Amino acid sequence: MSTLTVFIIGHFDGSAEVADALKGYADLREVSTPAEALALVGPDVRVPFFILNSDHLDTSSSLADLYARPQFSDALNVVLTSRDEHHDLAPAIDAGYLHSLVRTPAKHGTVPEFATSQVHTWMVEHGLDPVPIRRSGRQAHGESRADLLYDLGESDDELSEQLVSALDSAFSKPRPRIFLPPGVRLTRQGEEVRGVFILIEGKVALTRSTPSEDLLLHHASTGRIIGILSLAGEKQAFFNSTTTTESTLILLSLDQLTTALRRDPEISAGLAVSAIRGLSQRLLRSEELQVERNELNLRLEREQKRLAKALRQLEEARLELVSQAKFATLGELSAGIAHELNNPVAALTAAAGHIAEDIDPILASHPQGPLLRTVTDAIRTRTPLSTSEERKIRREIEARTKDPELAFRLVAAGVTDPHLASKLNPADLHVVELAASLATASRNITTASSRIAELVRSLRSYARPEAELAEEVDVNVTIDETLALVSHRLRGIDVERHYGTLPPIEGHPSQLGQMWTNLLVNAAEVLQGTGTIAISTEVADTAHVRVSIADDGPGIPPENLKRVFEPRFTTKQGTIRYGMGLGLGLTRSLVEGHGGTIAVESERGRTVFTVLLPISSSLKEEK
Repeated sequence: MSTLTVFIIGHFDGSAEVADALKGYADLREVSTPAEALALVGPDVRVPFFILNSDHLDTSSSLADLYARPQFSDALNVVLTSRDEHHDLAPAIDAGYLHSLVRTPAKHGTVPEFATSQVHTWMVEHGLDPVPIRRSGRQAHGESRADLLYDLGESDDELSEQLVSALDSAFSKPRPRIFLPPGVRLTRQGEEVRGVFILIEGKVALTRSTPSEDLLLHHASTGRIIGILSLAGEKQAFFNSTTTTESTLILLSLDQLTTALRRDPEISAGLAVSAIRGLSQRLLRSEELQVERNELNLRLEREQKRLAKALRQLEEARLELVSQAKFATLGELSAGIAHELNNPVAALTAAAGHIAEDIDPILASHPQGPLLRTVTDAIRTRTPLSTSEERKIRREIEARTKDPELAFRLVAAGVTDPHLASKLNPADLHVVELAASLATASRNITTASSRIAELVRSLRSYARPEAELAEEVDVNVTIDETLALVSHRLRGIDVERHYGTLPPIEGHPSQLGQMWTNLLVNAAEVLQGTGTIAISTEVADTAHVRVSIADDGPGIPPENLKRVFEPRFTTKQGTIRYGMGLGLGLTRSLVEGHGGTIAVESERGRTVFTVLLPISSSLKEEK
């Protein structure tokens, strides 16, 4: 069984009185320092209370040392002091260690009363039979007391009963009881208060009218005396006071209240206690309302943030839908344009072929037919020359013909074979230039018509409706078709192709084209007309193919790397983006729609987007 031990730490002359007051309930130990007290407490010792003399010890550090031990953790205390002022108690008060401060030398019996009172409280809290409190002064001799704290501890009904009884006694007759139904106003906001109502039974609500509404400020926290504060200050009522249940009240005018207070001074104490209780209830309710308001404000702020986020997401979704609708419209327009271009392009291609076929018979009928045929064949089959290569050929022809002007005109006409040029003489130059011009024009028409036909085929494949059925697709071909479409965006950029031998995959050609377009144009925008884009394809495993598109640009900042696939995310603010802002977010959607994955790695000088596509997918066709 635990032993209760009370400590006196530091010198105190009245220790014998304390020991006598606690005899039979707790042992008393006197020590000089907290360390000595701590040395005496074992696991079977409980400390309900201790006295600390601050004249011989540092109070804050001593209390901190004592309360660090479990046996002292819930002990109450009294600190003795002979000083008028203390500037050293802030740590102890802030930690909640200091319970009471008694000036010494204390009046006889004061410290034992404190000791027994504190030990009594501790024992009651721990379910023990408490030590009796040793009273000092008048109350020790049975004199009456006006104990405000005791009265405050009584219930509202008890206080109301005592106050009404005192009033009835002061007027020698019971005060008339007023019975009111719900909804009766006792005081009116802004009007003069001429008396007080004492609420015996029932409930009263305090409300305040504002331009927008009537605010309920107090109901359960109204108190038993209505109008006392306004009456005391002879002010107008701050509240509307209204009964909310059937109520029983007593009305006292100012004159009657003055008379009652003069006849029985205890009524003043009763009114004070009732007023304190009512104001305390109102204050506590106001604090509760403040806490509730703060919590509601926090919840409202969180809800506002959630709604703002949802609104942003809805706006992004709306913009995404608008962009997709624009893209679908563009696809339909592109398909229509490709269809309309198909026939004239076919006619142009056929005409170019006929022109090329008809030139040879015409030139053969000319007296210089064999020579002109040799010139036109050379022009048709030669590869495009750079400026430096043309200068080199001119110098070679000039070395053979000894004629700079002839060399210049022959190269301009398309004659780049020095051996053929050496066989020509100035008399043949005019007809050779005409034949070369005709062959060059024919070649250009054939090349241009073939180029247009190739673009139309790529455009038709790219702009197919999204409801197209999945088919077997050559990934390398879809990349080449996309490169043909976006070649104007790649001017000045070296494009390296490293294609592996790939099996056909199951997919939508148009969607694959969109994927490659977004990735290529994204790389082109970063490079800004200079640099290299490397495209590689390979078989990743038996079930997948891998496509990598790398550029040697500045790279993606680490803080943006995880966000590049977010819808509408861009670091190119204020610029018009290719693809109407669909970007990499749409690319990921298309890749995932094919059952694949897309990843990005980036560092300065190298960014790689890697797409992994299944060879055989489970694409769902749109109905």
